[in-house]
Amino acid sequence: MSFEGPRPVIGPWMLLVLMSGPLLFSAAFSLVVLRFPAMDTVGLHPTLVAACGLGLFFSGGVKGADEPSASRAHSITEFDGKDGIDWQVVNDGVMGGLSEGKLTPSEAGTMLFSGMLSLENNGGFSTFRSGGLKLDLSSHLGLLLRVKGDGRTYQVRLATDAVFRGMEVSFAAEFTTTKGEWVEAKVPFSAFKGSFRGLDLPEERLDTSKVRRVSILIGDKKQAPFAVELDFIRTYGASAP
Repeated sequence: MSFEGPRPVIGPWMLLVLMSGPLLFSAAFSLVVLRFPAMDTVGLHPTLVAACGLGLFFSGGVKGADEPSASRAHSITEFDGKDGIDWQVVNDGVMGGLSEGKLTPSEAGTMLFSGMLSLENNGGFSTFRSGGLKLDLSSHLGLLLRVKGDGRTYQVRLATDAVFRGMEVSFAAEFTTTKGEWVEAKVPFSAFKGSFRGLDLPEERLDTSKVRRVSILIGDKKQAPFAVELDFIRTYGASAP
């Protein structure tokens, strides 16, 4: 059924209403339909049909602009070799220990950190760490790591420009693994505690705007083989600017 009476004027004025805002457009469109209930889409003026489509388009755009920005993660590394990070293994041999650790990248874009933890000669740790970084993570809440481990507890460590006796302060927090299963471990920045070569530094606070190094360490005082595979290290809890 088409409208047989006087055709409403729905040309330029409707476009003007559309430019005024989606809500005003919707109200105007509703009045037209209610005022002329006999007309259907066949009898609608082409300008109105076009305006309706544009109204829906702009309405969605305005709504998106008014909504809070979505949470957006920052990738520190995907372990695919494309981030330019030079990873290095550091064992307790630097202090006379006998622990051994190595890195093995995979074709799937993961990194396997494995080896043998030894408690002999006052040793007991193995770690791999990045080269120098310049990361501002101050708008994020913590780190998210996707790992497949051996059921042991590991540490993720961050370094900033904080020093103690002229040496780099380490800020560490633990994460657990499930043997043979991929898990995502959330480590809030509030959990990181400062230390220097085993000496706790409770007065030190992690400055996430000045992250200069990222490390993964095992030092759970268990003399046994270890293995943890990492898929990525990202942040969580950030809002897009």
